[in-house]
Amino acid sequence: MPSSQVTAAQHPASQSVSSPAKKNSPVLYGLGSFGLESAYKVFWGFYLFYYVDVLGLAVTLAAIINVLYGIWDALNDPLLGYLSDNTRTRWGRRRPWLLVGMPFYVALLVLTYAVPVSLQQGQGLFWYALVMVLLFETASTVMSVNYDALFPELFQGLQERARASGYYQGFCMAGELVGFALTPIVYSAFGFVGMAALFAGVAGVTLLIAVVGSSEDPRVQEEPPLGVRAAFQDVLRDRPYWLFVSALTFLTFTTGVYTLATPFWCKYTLGAGPRSPSIVFATVFVVAIVSVALWSRWVRAMGVKRTWLWAVAVMLLSAVALGLANNLLVGLIGATLAGLGLGGIKICREMIVANLVDQNLARTGHRREGAYYSLLRVFGKLSKVLEAGALALLGVLFGYVSGEEPGPRSAEAFRFLISAVPLVFLTLALLISRWLPFGGQQTESET
Repeated sequence: MPSSQVTAAQHPASQSVSSPAKKNSPVLYGLGSFGLESAYKVFWGFYLFYYVDVLGLAVTLAAIINVLYGIWDALNDPLLGYLSDNTRTRWGRRRPWLLVGMPFYVALLVLTYAVPVSLQQGQGLFWYALVMVLLFETASTVMSVNYDALFPELFQGLQERARASGYYQGFCMAGELVGFALTPIVYSAFGFVGMAALFAGVAGVTLLIAVVGSSEDPRVQEEPPLGVRAAFQDVLRDRPYWLFVSALTFLTFTTGVYTLATPFWCKYTLGAGPRSPSIVFATVFVVAIVSVALWSRWVRAMGVKRTWLWAVAVMLLSAVALGLANNLLVGLIGATLAGLGLGGIKICREMIVANLVDQNLARTGHRREGAYYSLLRVFGKLSKVLEAGALALLGVLFGYVSGEEPGPRSAEAFRFLISAVPLVFLTLALLISRWLPFGGQQTESET
């Protein structure tokens, strides 16, 4: 019988998932998310600014790198998710991948910014940037897919998962805050290479503590591995999942645009100082962290769908405010709205994905955490292709080439990038979200 047709009644064990033999610490798991996320934000938040505005890489070449990045990520995410789900070792399914991938992850972060002097211009700079981006993305996929897929297995039951999710989101957003807000301060003091080395060290230590301190359930490995078709076919038929993925892709694109545009927007549009990106990013993530408690209460009272719609609507308002800003003070209003919306989206995202994974386990009797999380990453990272298109528009519409050739309309260019482009895709996300087939009662029972 195909695995997609196996019901929970035919697999009684799927009705109540057993807990790991060893009790896992939600604090340690959250600590690992801090290391993972802070390193990733240091990379993605500033590598483009470093290569384009500091080293002089043409923005059109940066757009090409983003396209290739998105394509490569779309190919390797499902593969690594499948391999992770079907790995069988004495140390578990996920931990071997994490322990092997960790040194590559932190080393490649440093190498991204340690560009050899002989390659800091011309075609050499393009090829070095492309290789580093693709290698770092591969290491990031190994780490993120396996680390996210640990969650449903390490923590069972509503109360335990709710507590673990709180630590996960809190540490994760703290990592984003540190990775975004402190990076300009650190590279101003120690240079880009010193900055990358510092964050790589912190990420390596926190991830190592978290992974070594976690224990997978050995009973899970008694389930025979699935073939490629069986591993993905039931996920591909999950219509609610794909509606959610579509909306989340547009939201991921928006947060990605906010991230890459902020240093340019602060410099050219607002005319603010070199530390202004730190202030903007700090505002976003402090508000997001503080708002988690508010959104959690709202989910219990209003249900996940209404909460999700409100969070997306707040993000849309943030794009309007960022577009209207002419100085840093007004810009911080937009940053506050972005942080508020981000907090709601993150809270709802974890609840929705966990619910979809649990429903699939109950329906089929098989664990497909890697498949669900890897496909979610595929479409999230394909948003980088959309980002590449937005970057290319800057040259076509406004004549921006690079930091060496910003053109006469650079202020308009980055106002357009941080506001007009997100408005279009946030509107699409809001419209799609209205069709999501989940409501308040289902979520209240989950919480």
